[in-house]
Amino acid sequence: MVACLLGGLVGVGQNIFAGQEAGGAPPTARRARPHGNQVERELQRMSQTLNLTDDQVARIRPILQIRNKQLKDLRANSSLPQGEARAKAKEIRRSARQQIDQILTPEQRERQKAIRRGMGQRRSGQAGQAPQNQ
Repeated sequence: MVACLLGGLVGVGQNIFAGQEAGGAPPTARRARPHGNQVERELQRMSQTLNLTDDQVARIRPILQIRNKQLKDLRANSSLPQGEARAKAKEIRRSARQQIDQILTPEQRERQKAIRRGMGQRRSGQAGQAPQNQ
């Protein structure tokens, strides 16, 4: 079993180097590329959790696309100090969230807030506490 595992790892390593030698981008460059369908995945997740209408999806899509482009451009701008770039990224996300909130129904906004609170609790190590039902 160990031999099979090692053989598989060697094969993967050869494929990585072969891709690089054949003029392909190094593996880290391939992973670093942004996912083109990130907006669609986010929309799908939002649609499932918030039960979005087709109209809401169509109105939210450009907001997410613009947000992602602004964040990508911000990451590409290496002249900004880290703290300033972080603050600008936070503002970009906040603005997009506000625009999306205007499209959501009051019930959807409450559900979205509850989801964000749950994410914040998990990040701060309070995952053991279940969110309270409203």
